[in-house]
Amino acid sequence: MKEYVEGSVNILSKVILKTVSSHETFLDLAKKEKPEQVPKIIKSLHQVHSQKLMEFEFHTINEKSENNLHIIYFHGGGLCLKGGMPQWMIINKWVKSTDAKASYIIYPMIPHYKTKEIYEISFRIYEQITTLYPKDKFILIGDSAGALIILSILQLIKQKGIKKPELNILLSPWIDFTLSNPDMTLYMSKDKLLSISRFAGLNEYHDIEESNELISPLNYDYDDDIHIYAGTNDILYPDMLLFEQQNPHIKFKIFYNCPHVFMLLPMKQSDIVHKDIISSIKLL
Repeated sequence: MKEYVEGSVNILSKVILKTVSSHETFLDLAKKEKPEQVPKIIKSLHQVHSQKLMEFEFHTINEKSENNLHIIYFHGGGLCLKGGMPQWMIINKWVKSTDAKASYIIYPMIPHYKTKEIYEISFRIYEQITTLYPKDKFILIGDSAGALIILSILQLIKQKGIKKPELNILLSPWIDFTLSNPDMTLYMSKDKLLSISRFAGLNEYHDIEESNELISPLNYDYDDDIHIYAGTNDILYPDMLLFEQQNPHIKFKIFYNCPHVFMLLPMKQSDIVHKDIISSIKLL
């Protein structure tokens, strides 16, 4: 079910978008990155419990919460770039308002892993968290590529028959890895953050066709509770429309004139999204 909201980008957010926009590919940017760390401000606000599956860490805050709500967050970044302060700050906002636990996942990434293994290991991390916190109600939230991981995990959860999340929230989701929708070109001039050329080189790491367990989310019928929040100034928006046509039961809130992952920016429309997310979590 689609719902439309008026939107616009304020001056501060325009400055931020101009600062973070780049012509470099995600793979080129990934070569310059250092290992991801929990921000110092989060460590000052919360006791952080860091755990591992293989070499992949997941960091849990507000572990002493007694309401059994548990957010599991997968960050975006083209499956090859780390997350950081913007994601942690929105997690902190949700935790303060809901008293939920929250686990932030540092998952395997391109170029060291291909997509099939990224999704499978991310599923195993989710499975381990459900074992560590068996009484919790889980809410999966991801921005951009993190949402693509969630949609793949949901397929594996159903196949393996393990505990399902109560709610799945996708922020400006990347839904089809192949970026093959011709309508994306219609949004190129509007999108100030993404371009198809920035994804160059990633396709050689896409190997879910070799899997008997995973298919593109565009070709999968989901029976899960899924909420999507997105802006129209996003080259990934056409695939979100196709996804909603395939899964008309989902909640899809669309913000006119807002950019990719605008909910990470200091905008009035971001506040609407976060209030909505908090309300949905509290209802569980």
